[in-house]
Amino acid sequence: MAHRLSEAAHQGVVQMWSGCRSIGVLAVILTACHACASADRGSEPATLTAISVTPVSVNLGQTLSRQLTATASYSDGTSQGKTAQAGWSSTAPGVATVAAGLVTGVSVGTAEIIAALGGFADTSEITVTSTLPALSGVVVTPPAKTIGIGGSTSLVATANYNDGSTAIVTAQATWSSTATGVATVTAGVVSGVAVGTADIIAAYGGFNGTSQITVSSAPPSSYPLVVGPNSRYLVDQNGNPFLLVGDAAWSLIAQLSDQDADTYLTSRQQHGFNLVMVNLIEHKFATNAPADIYNLSPFSGTAFQSTPNEAYFAHADHIIQSAAAKGIIVLLAPAYLGYGCGDEGWCNEIEAASNQDMTNWGTYIGNRYKNLDNIVWLIGGDTDPPPTAKSRLQAMVAAIQAADGRHLFTAHNSSEGMAIDQWMTGAPWLTVNNVYSYSATLYQRTLAAYHVAPAKPYFLIETAYEGDGHNFSQQELRAQSYWTVLSGGFGHVFGNCPVWHFSSPAGAADYCSGNWQDELDSQGTRNMQYLQKLFTARHWQTLVPDEAHSVITGVGTFGSTDYVTAAQASDGSSIIAYLPSMRTVTVNGSGLSGSAMSAWWYDPSSGVSVSAGVALPTNTPKDFTPPGSGDWVLVVDSDAFGFPAP
Repeated sequence: MAHRLSEAAHQGVVQMWSGCRSIGVLAVILTACHACASADRGSEPATLTAISVTPVSVNLGQTLSRQLTATASYSDGTSQGKTAQAGWSSTAPGVATVAAGLVTGVSVGTAEIIAALGGFADTSEITVTSTLPALSGVVVTPPAKTIGIGGSTSLVATANYNDGSTAIVTAQATWSSTATGVATVTAGVVSGVAVGTADIIAAYGGFNGTSQITVSSAPPSSYPLVVGPNSRYLVDQNGNPFLLVGDAAWSLIAQLSDQDADTYLTSRQQHGFNLVMVNLIEHKFATNAPADIYNLSPFSGTAFQSTPNEAYFAHADHIIQSAAAKGIIVLLAPAYLGYGCGDEGWCNEIEAASNQDMTNWGTYIGNRYKNLDNIVWLIGGDTDPPPTAKSRLQAMVAAIQAADGRHLFTAHNSSEGMAIDQWMTGAPWLTVNNVYSYSATLYQRTLAAYHVAPAKPYFLIETAYEGDGHNFSQQELRAQSYWTVLSGGFGHVFGNCPVWHFSSPAGAADYCSGNWQDELDSQGTRNMQYLQKLFTARHWQTLVPDEAHSVITGVGTFGSTDYVTAAQASDGSSIIAYLPSMRTVTVNGSGLSGSAMSAWWYDPSSGVSVSAGVALPTNTPKDFTPPGSGDWVLVVDSDAFGFPAP
């Protein structure tokens, strides 16, 4: 756990803290490699031999777009799609621009579109003409959606042409509703009025596209989560991208009463959190550990070898169901190992149990929680599992899966790595990756997770906690979150001490004291609220890291704590950059849709935005300087999407 910190020196280099000691180590910066796809970590990694772009030539009308594809070839004869990972550029951005392989015609002429990766490059010749191809149809996405009364959702209208090119015409289309008493629409934004069904129509160029909107009296359960269509993020049951805004609440079940747990969860809901990370059974950090606040033990005798105590799990059920009622996912650890297999977790008891004991335990919890939608299983905890413990955990996971085939799994290992590191073989159940690191340049670790092949959605599971005694500034805490999302991650589990252990005696003695209720509205909590506010107002799930600096320059030195991380939406809607400190950056808006863009400076410490310019030309690089000192987020939007200020 990230709260397992004690004597670390706070330096501008990578430091790794675990358990009750500080370990300074040489940082090994992970780079994307084809070897990540190999199940055998000891095998000779295949090397990149070529990259190819298809189609090799395109005729494109002005303002229209066409998707190119980059494919990498390797020395072992295999190939992989690398459209998202390649660095894309145009030899004539005044003629055609490119973002993540999506080419948009700007003016009549010819341009070479280049895709570069690992020292190799290939091109596609783009000829932009003033003659538009014939329009063949209009599509509205998503094609169907359920919202609640008073709720809203954004639709996108795309024009399709007979040569395969497309154009987003959300702003240009004429929108209407077949039942305005049920749902209304303005510029593609639909609002629920009353229970019923309405067809939302986008008319453009003589063609219509339709989305069916169902308005319910209360939003339906949108969980369990599933992996999204491009394996970069998770989606709910309605297909909505899930931006993980999490809180570490390890001792929630064992330390709090039903009433106090409801108070905590209500507070998290009000601050925009949608996930809490919790131990189902707590080994040390609770007043009566391993018993709960009512002095109910999880087992009738020896842990994992005796009958589970129904009364204990009834209390756990209440808390998980209370979270569900508030739209909160529970990242649930059923057998937390603990740092170094010590007394902070159940490692010794797990190793003392048999595989059959752990199978029985997995069957019990799998059956008990298979029908609760708001669960993601968290395997292990704060240590790389030793062989015996790993075998036991595998038996437990297999039994959970046999009973419960609905929920996702991730893992929690030692710091300075990813979930997949200890489960490279024999763990097809590990559907979600994560990063656990205290690196002062955390974006290097998160970018490594982004480049895992094949792609696997990842989030930042743990890093420095607010109030953990190591004097991390609020700016450094905010950087952790923004670095992750702008490096292709889908969210961050924030932590506060003493909230994570809810003022337990052992937590106060080993880590931090204080009243957990006093920290529910901390600055760190509000930082996460403002993060959620910003990214959910934009198409965050389409963001592609700007590793080649083709979108923003003036970013500083890669590998420094002051480096600017940036990303551009693959649909041409937005560019977002996190500046750890004040400086001037230059934005190339040619990859945005349309000819005009607007910009805002967003204060991540207050959630307040300030205009940085409107109706700016996208084909002219533009300098931006924050309005004050400190860290800022620069948001540059295509005017074609009509976004309000963040």
